[in-house]
Amino acid sequence: MSWPVIVSLHGNGRQGSDGMLQTGTDFAIRIRENRAPFPFIVVFPQARLGTRWFYPQMQQLVMAELDRTIAEYRVDTTRLYLHGYSMGGTGSYRLAYKFPERFAAVVIVAGRVEPGASYTADEIAVDRASNPVVAKADPFAALAAGLRKMPMWVFHGDADTNVPVDQSRRLVTSLRSLGAPVRYTELPGADHDTAPPKAYAEAELFRWLSGQHR
Repeated sequence: MSWPVIVSLHGNGRQGSDGMLQTGTDFAIRIRENRAPFPFIVVFPQARLGTRWFYPQMQQLVMAELDRTIAEYRVDTTRLYLHGYSMGGTGSYRLAYKFPERFAAVVIVAGRVEPGASYTADEIAVDRASNPVVAKADPFAALAAGLRKMPMWVFHGDADTNVPVDQSRRLVTSLRSLGAPVRYTELPGADHDTAPPKAYAEAELFRWLSGQHR
């Protein structure tokens, strides 16, 4: 038997070198509580302190960990999936855009396309240099053009004050205008912290994910 793989990118605040913080996410907790719905190998990379997933070194780290997993385990390379929450969702958009041939589907929870209010000028410069698509006049349309063939399921709480829900709404609108295979679930009353457990409780999500092939 060969296994599908989910690469799961954590949100801001779990950076480090301990190899543990990134396994305390709502997604990891969901798996521990009930493994039955998760017939996957799940890889949890950890971004280094002082970085975000849009840094080129961290993108290289993610892809290297995926390649190492493929080398060490019996993996179904037609069923490689990318998932991210918050900072991880932001990074997942950029990785999927750069490596569309690698992933069969992407799941995003509360991700952003544009820089956040807390980004420093240096971080914005790094993002634009490493991911030129976000420096386009309309980054939503540009990102959608590169992801139009990628099956995606996007979740966002409509009460999110950290990453405005408009970040997902605008991207999904651009994707749908291109006929992209995108699903969008807006979570009423959910804020940035309560959106993830509600998203992972979606009964169809992981059945849908496991059915996606390249």
